[in-house]
Amino acid sequence: MSVPEHVIRYWQAQDALLASNEPTWWGAVVTDARFPRVWDANYARIDRAAPGLTMDEVALSLGPALRSAGAGTFHVVSFVSEHSTDLMTELTAAGHALDRDLVMDLDAERLPPVSRDIRTEPLPPGDELWETLRATFPLFGPDVGRADEELIRLESTIFETGGKRWLGVRDRDGSIASIAAHQMLDGVGYIDDVATFPAARGRGLASALTLAACRTLLNQGAHHVWLMADPAQDAVRRMYQRLGFHDAGHLASTKGPIP
Repeated sequence: MSVPEHVIRYWQAQDALLASNEPTWWGAVVTDARFPRVWDANYARIDRAAPGLTMDEVALSLGPALRSAGAGTFHVVSFVSEHSTDLMTELTAAGHALDRDLVMDLDAERLPPVSRDIRTEPLPPGDELWETLRATFPLFGPDVGRADEELIRLESTIFETGGKRWLGVRDRDGSIASIAAHQMLDGVGYIDDVATFPAARGRGLASALTLAACRTLLNQGAHHVWLMADPAQDAVRRMYQRLGFHDAGHLASTKGPIP
């Protein structure tokens, strides 16, 4: 199932913050030589139906761009997964790893009131925020930490300048126990970086931060609010459903060596 149009519009606007966006008949090739180890800054975006699209055709555009940027991972993301089944099958047959992310869209009328029991606060850019964000990377998988310095530079020099903001909840000792981010581009709000450190889980911190981020985006005039979740994590999915989110499609992506 393809994702809603506003999700594609948001992602296109986010990609426009990066150095190079080369349009193709099936989407775009996005690269930025400042962040060669960050997959989502150097990849092929398939955002329209492309009958007959093959791995070789994607490689014809993506391969040279990746080499020019110094990137070593052939990363393909499809926002129209039902139209790219053959391509994804071809890529996985070539040994590329396949992932799927669940897109969840907010029904603003179902958003519960903000809890007054948990105090959320803005986290201004600076050493505390970047060190906390870096500490969350292992929570999203071992591969994320391999590009941690580039990811922090991407967040601090590109996305923060583009309007991304972070919220946090502090523990009793003043340390940050949970974090979340929000960003609005082209009228579309996105929730990102939702993470709670293991010792603070089970207290509703992630829910409180997601709720606060949603309220902030809606107050800023966002017409839509969405996020991505791991489809295998049922507890996380149910948490977002309680906050008013519903399933709205999947992103399919692959990673492998440059052909």
